[in-house]
Amino acid sequence: MPTDSVDLSVQPVEIAENTWWVGKRPPGQIFYANPYLRTFPNNNGQPFNLILDPGSSSDFAVVRSKVERVIRNVNRLSAVFINHQDPDVGSSVGLLLGRYTPNAHVLCTEDTWRLVHYYNIPRDRFVPLERFPSGFRVPSGEKLLPVPSPFCHFVGASMLYDPQTRVLFTGDLFGSLTDKDAEGLYADETDWAGMRAFHQIYMPTNRALKHAIANIRALDPAPLMIAPQHGRVIRGEWVAEFMRRVESLPVGVDILQDRNASPEELQAWTTVLHRVLDAAAGVLGPGADAMLVDDPDLRDHLEFDGNRIKITSLGRTTVERAVRLLCEKTPEEYANPIRYEAVFAAGELDLPTPQIDLEEDGGHHADVGAFMGHADA
Repeated sequence: MPTDSVDLSVQPVEIAENTWWVGKRPPGQIFYANPYLRTFPNNNGQPFNLILDPGSSSDFAVVRSKVERVIRNVNRLSAVFINHQDPDVGSSVGLLLGRYTPNAHVLCTEDTWRLVHYYNIPRDRFVPLERFPSGFRVPSGEKLLPVPSPFCHFVGASMLYDPQTRVLFTGDLFGSLTDKDAEGLYADETDWAGMRAFHQIYMPTNRALKHAIANIRALDPAPLMIAPQHGRVIRGEWVAEFMRRVESLPVGVDILQDRNASPEELQAWTTVLHRVLDAAAGVLGPGADAMLVDDPDLRDHLEFDGNRIKITSLGRTTVERAVRLLCEKTPEEYANPIRYEAVFAAGELDLPTPQIDLEEDGGHHADVGAFMGHADA
């Protein structure tokens, strides 16, 4: 649904059939939460209305107003889904159940419940998602499927998939900071920098991302839309594209040492990158520098210094990504010298060994960390 003519500050937006964004979108801000409302009409006049991640108590007035534009009264809510316990996405649930919807149920994992019950939620209103590994049906007959996403960013995090609309509600996964001048509700290329920053700050490790995205790829039918707790809604070609990028993104402890690199270390990593580019020049020519700077995963970590590029942040991570990108553009018989140059240049400069797969004879891959002395650095 186009949102160019929609006033996001006061109007709900139907992002899919009977599925509404009902969040607060403060103008000029880069971080906000996204509650969603899913309505299930019923022939007997008893609809089932589910609010997902209802937001904070400070957002409640706006969220309530938008919900009531769809279902007339907030007391018509039947259930609340909570991805994880953070107050910015769930602290209004105590107000909802305590005053407006005392008979509504709260759907979340046991791990999340151990913290959200401090919002004064009665135990008899709690429905643990662990009871429904294959999904559950709402009273009108439609099925919803919990999709575990542990450590994204909390151990008890769980997504929720709606196979009818093919919308996946992902919580913090695919969340983003949003450019203050961004218009509309739907994500595009301009959202990647904020998505990458959000994940690298809040997600603990790439292994958690890979696990969650493997769970998403196993869904049948595949999602057509991703509705995260923060940032803008993802649809169309961006679903597959942002899944690909997030799946390979180093985050948290993966880049902990990199984030604290000194200027001398960044200079050393720049030297490694120059040697890698020199090794690739015979095949790729002089345009490889520009190709790296244009890459969406590298552009914020590189800049031109005269005629050559230099690394400005995340040295090891940048070299690893650059090597992968260069080798993707290089015939395999020429790729291993590029990989080896990165490994040995880092060793000569007393830097941690980049995590680079080396192609061995017979087509097998060897992780260079298995035999280099800096593998745990």
